[in-house]
Formats: sequence, structure tokens, C-alpha cells
Amino acid sequence: MQSFVSYIMTSDGADKLLKWEVHQRLTLLEATVFWTGELVTGFLTSTFNISRIQATKDIGLYLALRPDNLRYDRSRKRYLITEQFKPLLISGSAQECLQVLQTTQSVSPSVVTLISNLPTVEVIAPPARLLDIDVLRPVLQAARFGLALEIVYQSMTTPVPKALIILPQALVFDGLRWHVRAFSQTHDQFRDFVLARIHSVKALGKLDRPCPVDELWNKWVTVAIGPHPGLSLTQQQVIERDFGMAAGRLCTQVRAALVPYFLLGMRIGRDDVKRDALTQQIVLLNREEIVAYVDFG
Repeated sequence: MQSFVSYIMTSDGADKLLKWEVHQRLTLLEATVFWTGELVTGFLTSTFNISRIQATKDIGLYLALRPDNLRYDRSRKRYLITEQFKPLLISGSAQECLQVLQTTQSVSPSVVTLISNLPTVEVIAPPARLLDIDVLRPVLQAARFGLALEIVYQSMTTPVPKALIILPQALVFDGLRWHVRAFSQTHDQFRDFVLARIHSVKALGKLDRPCPVDELWNKWVTVAIGPHPGLSLTQQQVIERDFGMAAGRLCTQVRAALVPYFLLGMRIGRDDVKRDALTQQIVLLNREEIVAYVDFG
């Protein structure tokens, strides 16, 4: 069986040949260090189902390629990023990281994307939002390790940026923008903050006060959609087929905290029944059941 190989340029400018699977492991190693600031050997063994010996060899190979990127902390028993870190296998851009995060939410994450002999495919995507790496990295690390951040945030309701203290919990992509779901100590409640509107970030470490439970995040609710009642029977059948509806209904499980984003993305909810049927096509069916989680205005 033919093995995929790739070339990378070492720190001394020479080309080195790597097997595809080794290249993949080293890429994940580098990305993990860059975005989280650390790496433990067990992460490689569990992710790729390899032995500890092989994981140690991979780390040794990476250090041979980029000796100044990592340092081993004996007290913490893990590798830490250095100030001299220079990416070898990744670009280190915010867009690259967010694309990977989107891929991890794929229905079939095990599918290999290296597929040939397929027809041309063009994906229409919204313009990429400008995101600062110096904002995204500490947000990811804070969510991963339970740290608090002081952010300077510009909202649509304040005339000037405002300093807030938040405890990031998760990242959310609504189809257009990336948000960080976080507990705002300033507001004493969970809120969503648009990443592109964060001007600066200052790490505060762990706070004495534990983060409350995000009830809306942990609660799942059903959102039901169906064909617009103004469509003809034949048109309704077309819509049912488009969405794979059963008996004129499609039910989707959504986190309660994210219901507003789901409705906005599907363009349903407020006044959907009153809109032109051919333009609207689908409507929300269970408004009464989710009214507690969204402001219909």
C-alpha cells in the first residue's frame, strides 16, 4: 500500500521527509502547544492510540526540528511553549484554529478529507471576521483551564469599550460570527461575547469564587419547524423533502442558550407566518415551548 509523505523545512533550512501519519501527529502536537501553551505525552497516546514510546519519539523528532519551541517543566511533568516559539507546521492564524474547531463538530469526524476523483465543489462562505490571535489564544486557554480574564469589550449598546471580568466556558459559532460563552463577573450572569469585539485581554488566573453552573447551556430544548401554512400542498411536500421532515415536522435538539442563534440562522420565529410563503418557506411550530429562551419582541 502506498504511503503518503510530505516534506517540511527544518530549522537549518534543510528539507526533511515525513510519513503522512507522523506529519499529522506533529501538526497536532504543534497546534496544541501553540493554542493551549502546553503538551502532555498522554494527549498524543490517547488521541492517536499510539504507545508512550512512540509519543516520546514524536516529541523528540519535533524538538529536533524546532528545538527552541518547547521546554520541559519537570515539576508539572509537561512541555510548555517558549517565548521563542516559531510555527513549523501550522500558520498560527486565528482563522486556521477556528476552522479546525468547526471540523471537530462534523457529524462524521472520522472521515478523511483527502479524497480524490470528485467533481469540483464550491462552498459559499460568509466573509471571515478579523480575529486577533492575542485575543483568541488566551480565551481558548481560559476556557480549557478554568481561568478568568479581564477583557476590554465594545458592545453595540455602549459608546466606548468597557472593561469586564469574564470566565470563558465555550466557543460558539452561529454560522456568521464566533462568540465566547462566559460568566460575566461584572454582570453576575452568563453572556455571549463576540470575539471580534474584544479589543484586548489580560489573564487573571483562577478566582477564589467558583464559576456558577450554566443552566441554559446544560439544558436542551426541542425546536420544531414545518412548511409555511401559506404554501400549496405540493409546495409543502417539496419543503418536507428538502428538510427530511416527517408528517410535516422536523424537530431539532438545541441548547437553550443557543436557541436565539438557531432561530436567526433558520430565519424563523418572529412574524415568520406573516411573511410571504414562497420567500419564507418554513416556520417555527412550537413557539410556546421555547418562548422562555428567546425574545420575540
